[in-house]
Amino acid sequence: MISTILGIVMSSMFPIMPLNAEKTIFVEKVENKVMIGTLAGDRNLEFGVKNVLEEALLDLDYDLNPESPLKLKVEIIYLDVLTTKKNVSVFHKNDEAVVIRMRGVLTNNGKKVKEAVVEESSSEISMSTLIIDNGGKFNQTSLSNALKKASIALITKLTD
Repeated sequence: MISTILGIVMSSMFPIMPLNAEKTIFVEKVENKVMIGTLAGDRNLEFGVKNVLEEALLDLDYDLNPESPLKLKVEIIYLDVLTTKKNVSVFHKNDEAVVIRMRGVLTNNGKKVKEAVVEESSSEISMSTLIIDNGGKFNQTSLSNALKKASIALITKLTD
């Protein structure tokens, strides 16, 4: 009798979550706040980052639902290529890193729950015996890798 009453009291103290409940979230908006460079103000970058964020959320078992009380807003605040070059005679080593910094705000029913800033990079090293300069252009693979790493890091910081 006492164990039954204790069981009822304990179960009423802790809300029971159904076993089939899914984590839901909605990526509200991605805004490009990059001020300098070739991708400053680029709307395609906003759409691309939103797609990467949504893919990362799906990989982390989130359900994307516009009706979810949990909303994610992201700003891209920095994106650039950092280049380091070393030349010795005819030997050339070029290290290019795409660096991205993003700020995310997680809200629940319109109230800010958490804010985080992450910075990630992806680099490519090329070596040659000829001196060829591409002038600090974005490498698509490095850009994609940096975006994916930053998206996962931001989601992890905001949802832990």
